[in-house]
Amino acid sequence: MPNEKATGVAFADPQFESVTVTGPVAATSVAVTGSASATQLKLNAPVTKTANFTLADDENWVVCNGAGSITVTFPTASANTGRVVWIKTIAAQTVVSASSNVLPISSATAGTAILAGTAGTWAMLVCDGTNWVIMAS
Repeated sequence: MPNEKATGVAFADPQFESVTVTGPVAATSVAVTGSASATQLKLNAPVTKTANFTLADDENWVVCNGAGSITVTFPTASANTGRVVWIKTIAAQTVVSASSNVLPISSATAGTAILAGTAGTWAMLVCDGTNWVIMAS
């Protein structure tokens, strides 16, 4: 009888471009954003935003390129625990959250700031079930 508690996940690189699962996995316990093949999990292509937007379920990589500040409305945190999103700006604009639900890289106090108004800034955010935590920038 297989040991069903011995399921593990290994990430091939820090950008989670591929995932290897060792052990049995029930199809009902796997949620895929993007596509999956027998050998590779593929995330969706980057999307470009030029104005305020609501992050869609199939958006993992976001490039902001607007004329002014862009406001992101994140989906409900309690339904997105563990979700990872990368946001970058290629224009000198700020990127902020519509709610005070972003934990900055150097603080545990939630706010709205995601990216400063400098072209080339980026952040990797991970949802902890309550907030979107900036893990790298």
